[in-house]
Amino acid sequence: MKRIAFIFPLFIFLFPALSSAEIVINEIMSSPSTDWDGDGVYNYRDDEWVEVYNDSDSPAVLDGYRIGDADTTWRYGLCGILPALGHLVVYGSQSYAWERANGYPAYGLSLSNTGDTVRLWRFVGVDSFQVDSYSYGKNAGGSNRSVGRKPSGSQDWYIFDSLNPYTGTEPPLGTGSPPTPGGPNGSATGVDPRPWGAIKALFR
Repeated sequence: MKRIAFIFPLFIFLFPALSSAEIVINEIMSSPSTDWDGDGVYNYRDDEWVEVYNDSDSPAVLDGYRIGDADTTWRYGLCGILPALGHLVVYGSQSYAWERANGYPAYGLSLSNTGDTVRLWRFVGVDSFQVDSYSYGKNAGGSNRSVGRKPSGSQDWYIFDSLNPYTGTEPPLGTGSPPTPGGPNGSATGVDPRPWGAIKALFR
């Protein structure tokens, strides 16, 4: 009985329930048409982005989390601390650099604008498990449209389409709100980490 009592809590520690995951995929930009990563140059590969969100009231350690695609090709390894209710954006340029540095085929996030799946995995030792995923269709993959949870961390997904309005009736529906990398989803203005020159370029 003593051995069972010891092993059981260890098992719970190594394999926490998936429903208790704090880090979620929050917003996806699969078809950029402008310089979203703020490096001064538009590049389709580099300006794609995926945002993750800490849906809890405590800081979260990101080490061990990885972003993968539909066939579980690793695209980026997260690290560091994400503050409570914090947003973190991973751009295609960061993904490409991480793939090269870690010996993976380097394609960036490689998000299809006709529909794709983004997966979030967590490694604990040699074990891994999927903590979140989202599959979007071509309506969400339109130029300069993002798709994400509204509000951040919720179960409801919408298209943020102020730069390219979506007028269809197939869900997720459009909101008329802008994409908000690094800020609360559905916000009228959001918190945009890009330099002012990159933001002005969206409206030229």
